[in-house]
Amino acid sequence: MRIRSVVLFVGITGTLVMTQLVGSALADPKPDLLAQAKQVLASYGQTNQMVAACMRSKGLSYDARLTKLDVIDAFSIIPPNEVTDTIRTELAARTKAAAAEDPNDRLMAGMAPQAQSFWAEAVNECSMRVESQLSGGAEARAKVAEAERAALASPEVQAAAQVYVNCMRTQGFTVDVNPFVAPQAISEAEHGASAAEIATVDEYNNAWRTCVQPWQKAFDQKLFG
Repeated sequence: MRIRSVVLFVGITGTLVMTQLVGSALADPKPDLLAQAKQVLASYGQTNQMVAACMRSKGLSYDARLTKLDVIDAFSIIPPNEVTDTIRTELAARTKAAAAEDPNDRLMAGMAPQAQSFWAEAVNECSMRVESQLSGGAEARAKVAEAERAALASPEVQAAAQVYVNCMRTQGFTVDVNPFVAPQAISEAEHGASAAEIATVDEYNNAWRTCVQPWQKAFDQKLFG
């Protein structure tokens, strides 16, 4: 999954959505995949709007529009073999309506270096405030983090992580045992616009959706029982 970032700001959406998503997937053996993708995208939008409100309170601008990559990322939770014509139509419509690139890149480009640093620090502060609000505060975050650490350290999840690594290797990608850490080359390609970079990211995403499933199943089982 893509984690949106702006200069010094590392987006929080990816981590929060991961926790929400795996829980709903375990609770419903036959989930409505389109509804889940919409939920993920809505959470992205909610986070952006909350950060924007925080920035306005500081007298600063922040463009909360979702990007095409946000839409594609949200819909990437749907395995390729589960994509229906209805899902394709929804994805196409939402991608068309989204911004081509992060609109805040252009906003920052017009700032002096000192102003860029000040703006990025404000986004960092706002993002932490929003994360605290969405996760229920420091105590709740600590409990979730401890549960996730325990699940990740379990023999079952570690074995599944190696299965994931081996699967990705057969697809031509050398990856970390943490499925939510993308290789540096992929992270860089995500910000590219060439046909080769786009194709590389698509290939990685397709491989990831397939290879991550055993790991996700093992992680869900340890985290939620």
